[in-house]
Amino acid sequence: MLIAAVSLVVLGLAVDAAPHASLDRTAVRFYAPETGGADRPLYIYERTLAFETRLEAMTDQGAPTGEPYPEREVRAAMEHDVAEQMLASLGQKLIDDSPADQRPVQSEIDGVLQDVTAALTERYGGRGSIDAAASAEQIGGAEVDAIIHRGAFAAWYLDRIITPIFHPTDEQLREVYRTANHPYRGQRFEQVHDALERWFVVDRVRAAEGAFLQAARSHVKIVVTP
Repeated sequence: MLIAAVSLVVLGLAVDAAPHASLDRTAVRFYAPETGGADRPLYIYERTLAFETRLEAMTDQGAPTGEPYPEREVRAAMEHDVAEQMLASLGQKLIDDSPADQRPVQSEIDGVLQDVTAALTERYGGRGSIDAAASAEQIGGAEVDAIIHRGAFAAWYLDRIITPIFHPTDEQLREVYRTANHPYRGQRFEQVHDALERWFVVDRVRAAEGAFLQAARSHVKIVVTP
């Protein structure tokens, strides 16, 4: 029922919104103890969810390229957003609550943000493809930057606190090269090593996000806005 309601919100926007429309509305509200509870809810807005659903479809070879999108894409986009917002919130809390002499070095965070942003951008087919999807949902460049930055920051928190994600070994990459359904099949490992590593890191991030949300699901309240 939840996903059906979200689907109606997203698909209605994608089909019916006029090009000049500028209004937005809350599609999903959620909260958890980790993010301040019911007194500090977080939100997913209609345009953002539609944009994120487009991105999901762009990376899903079995998904149609236009509206309406399958419910699995809407579900994936919603859960991805919820997990990222929670992780980014926890990352900021980690920094804010750490004593000054124990806070993460900003250069470490900046380096991760730069690397993961590049990997995420590549994953979606380049910034041009991302901007085209954003334009279709009336998402501005600054909003796109903020969404990508949030994903990179969430990945930093995952790697630092929950599970190692970055810097896979060559042995791991060779195993991925042999067995995973990656976009570099038919090319020599040595030629695609760096691109495969970026692809694999994003894949690990998404898997870790999913595991995090699954573990937190019992105390995360998600409400679709009527």
